[in-house]
Amino acid sequence: MAKLANRVALIFGGSSGIGEATAMLFAQEGATVAVVASGSLAKAEAVVTAIVAAGGEAAAYAADVRDVAQIRGLVAQVEQDLGPIAILVNSAGVFYPTTIGELDEADFDRMIDINLKGTVFAIDAVVPGMKARGRGHIVNVASVAGVRASARYPLYSASKAAVIMLTKALAGTLAPGGIHINAIAPGNTATPINAAERLDAANAAQMAATAAATPSQRAYSPPQDMAAAILLLCAGEINAMHGTTIVLDEGLSSCS
Repeated sequence: MAKLANRVALIFGGSSGIGEATAMLFAQEGATVAVVASGSLAKAEAVVTAIVAAGGEAAAYAADVRDVAQIRGLVAQVEQDLGPIAILVNSAGVFYPTTIGELDEADFDRMIDINLKGTVFAIDAVVPGMKARGRGHIVNVASVAGVRASARYPLYSASKAAVIMLTKALAGTLAPGGIHINAIAPGNTATPINAAERLDAANAAQMAATAAATPSQRAYSPPQDMAAAILLLCAGEINAMHGTTIVLDEGLSSCS
């Protein structure tokens, strides 16, 4: 039996990378998936087309997660179109280096607004309905950078550490209402955001060195591995898990 049959899953950042892999897997497991792109609706529609072609059910949406009104409007629209939201996955995020002493305010605002503010208000928008129904699953996509600080990405590390702590803090509030909130902390994951670096022949030596320094010998994990962990957190088979962050970094943080 499909693990997510008859459930509506809302996936922010569902048009690429980990979010796309999660949307595809959730649809295979019977969920009706609301795929949300942060920019062009066409990106979400492409994922929906692939889901439908594979026999799944999905609908495409677009919203800027920096805009609270858009988040709230989207949640209302999804529930009107598809039904009550049983699962929320916050996978929208940005990743770029920042240097203290040279920090641009616009870069700060964009990082915090997308990585943290959008996550907070997406949760805020779905929780009332989940509480009323006495059940729900929320998964936040954090990063190993929120557990193991990155000197080149201090602001990114701070934003993802905040997501991890938010997940812990909200567990105490949401668990009594039957809502499970957890997170994953991916390490290097093969997504479009790093495709140029991974596939550039000039970086072959660096990629080999990264793989050699990683316990599993895999420099980058496939996004499908992250999607599998998110499914585990949402399938309702681990009822004791609240406020937990699963680190998925090929063993790198455990051995450093």
